[in-house]
Amino acid sequence: MSKKVFTVLLLAVFMLAQFSIASAVAVTGDASITAIPDFSSGTSVDLDWAATGMAAGTKNILVWGREYAAVPVAYDPNDCQLIATIIGTSDASGTFTYDFTTTANLNALATGDQVEFTLSVDDQTCATADVPAIDSVMGVNYVDATAPTYYQGHPPSTAAVAPSLDTAACNTFEYWALARDASIVFADEAYSGFGSWNPQVTGTFAPPAPMGPTSSLLSWTFAFPATATGAWTATIQPEDMAGNMWPGVDHFRNAVNVVPAELEDCADFSDVAGNDNEVYIRYLASLGLISGFADGSFGPDSTLTRAEAATLIEISNGYDDTMLPTSAPAGCDFTDVAASDWFAGWVWQACDDGLMNGVGGGLFDPNNLLTRGQVVTILNNVATSYFANPVPFGGYIDTSNVLLSTFFLPAYPYGGYGYRTAAWTDVSVGAFYAVPVQKAYGWGVAEGTSDTTFSPDQAATRGEFAKMLYRALSIIS
Repeated sequence: MSKKVFTVLLLAVFMLAQFSIASAVAVTGDASITAIPDFSSGTSVDLDWAATGMAAGTKNILVWGREYAAVPVAYDPNDCQLIATIIGTSDASGTFTYDFTTTANLNALATGDQVEFTLSVDDQTCATADVPAIDSVMGVNYVDATAPTYYQGHPPSTAAVAPSLDTAACNTFEYWALARDASIVFADEAYSGFGSWNPQVTGTFAPPAPMGPTSSLLSWTFAFPATATGAWTATIQPEDMAGNMWPGVDHFRNAVNVVPAELEDCADFSDVAGNDNEVYIRYLASLGLISGFADGSFGPDSTLTRAEAATLIEISNGYDDTMLPTSAPAGCDFTDVAASDWFAGWVWQACDDGLMNGVGGGLFDPNNLLTRGQVVTILNNVATSYFANPVPFGGYIDTSNVLLSTFFLPAYPYGGYGYRTAAWTDVSVGAFYAVPVQKAYGWGVAEGTSDTTFSPDQAATRGEFAKMLYRALSIIS
């Protein structure tokens, strides 16, 4: 054998020896993912794992991740992470946080991406371990990398201050907020859903827990006791089910001292205690926007006439009896509205401002009952008329409120108006109230009568109207 051939053979033997030293040795043991959440943030995911059938010696439990592809790609050692090192034959289990940010190929995941995981048992670490088979998938996780988007509703106010620095008109009021997990969700995009508002309060008394903390609508009612004093703060920090949290707390109220007006009871009536709409009725009455009857009642479950609705919406617009027209403006001369009627000026003003129309045939139908569909249509008319000509508007309407800040927006997000959508079975496409219903529900101003019905032709109660008006006039931030 020549010296050259011998040298080549010796080099080959050396290289094989080195390869055998670096290559993994078959290791006995089975590892599996026992639980993994459906969604994770774009940062990390917690997965539960278990290892059984261990042989003697030292073994490493490794987790491998890769982004889903229609045609699977091989797992990459640069996307492998060490879960645990096990010495001996004992079974093992635990929870491991797989960190996307430290991988080569998964550190820039976006909402809707899908990640596949598998586990292996090896005597090597990630860099030199055997790569799992390309068809090995033990767990799948979708990525939601976007924090919720939301807005807040503060009590109606004409104060020219930031909402978080404003005070209430009386001692009982509602803070509310509406959120969705993503501002725009496409049909084929996975997202985790809204998780929690994480509400916090700093003050001199313990408030009630917010209603529906896992819902997209937060309704948070407070009643200041007579002993409330000092600076008071209320915040939220929305979070989705994947753990994405709004960066920093957001204030409903930011260290504002309790003032005497907030210790006074809101206006009250003999028949509203315990009513679902009590807080809205009493607060709006304190602002002078609604009133009760001579006997001290309000009639929260009584129905509302179209003439009464015209009156209430124009009071919110800053009008009083002395400011109303004494004769019908052009286009508002209804045959069933006489100058001697108590409501005549209110009806004429609402018509002239473009807030309410007649019912056809020269009639306004002032004494007919106002329906739920008509209420939201009036509110939509307010927003539409305001942006066409803001001059006739004042009072609580001409403020930075939910109605004027949201109702003018087009179909947003895709698929509906507002942050909420519903498949109403009783709202016909093309009906005069179809779009107003979508807007009012989508922006939190109105609720349905069930998960699938809005009941647009049902007569609205005075209490329902008060709630819709309160929400519509709520100051937004």
